[in-house]
Parts: sequence; C-alpha cells; structure tokens
Amino acid sequence: MAEAWYEGLPDDALKTETDKIYEKAEATIREGLSRGLDFDTACAAIGVEDEELRKGIIDDMLKVLIGEEHFTKNVPLDEMAKKLKVPEARLKEAKAAMLEDVKNSSIKAFYKSLGHGNA
Repeated sequence: MAEAWYEGLPDDALKTETDKIYEKAEATIREGLSRGLDFDTACAAIGVEDEELRKGIIDDMLKVLIGEEHFTKNVPLDEMAKKLKVPEARLKEAKAAMLEDVKNSSIKAFYKSLGHGNA
C-alpha cells in the first residue's frame, strides 16, 4: 500500500502558528495551576507578546476550566473562584460568554443546515 502524503510529517505540521501558541500557553497555565499558582499568576507565565492574542488565550482558558470543572465535574463557581483566586463574578461573566458562544454557534449551524450559508 502506498504511503499517505502526510505520513512522516511532524505531529504539528498541519497546525497554525496560533494553534501552537495556544497549546503551549495552555500547557504553561495548567502546569502553573498544578503547582498551586492562582489563575492570573499562572497566566502571567505564558509569554505571548500580542496583547489581543494573550487576552484571547486567557479568556479561552478560563472557559475551558469552567467547562472541565463546573459543567463536567459539577464544581460550583464559588469553589472554583477560591481555588483559582479570581472573583466569582469573573467566572460568571466567562460562563455567560460561553453560553452566548454556544447559542450563536447553534444558530449558525441551524441556518447552514437549511442551506442559508452564513447567517
């Protein structure tokens, strides 16, 4: 059988530079949290120069943690706030943003399924 064109490529060959930055930042944040750092201190170590990208990574990482802890493991937001040492209001805002993202994605998928393209 012939070798596929992608065999032998590095695992990250098809990832964008932004994907690689996100993955490295996520690993850095998780490592800091595992060492007992608070969320913002762990985020300070990511070393991303682009401020907009940096803010996006931090916002997304907070959403990922909410998904993993609050939605999957049923950890209350007040407990997460204590563990991460962030205001509970910040977690509530991130949760609301997550739900808004899901709503918007669902609406777009619905219209796309009807053949309306970009809704």
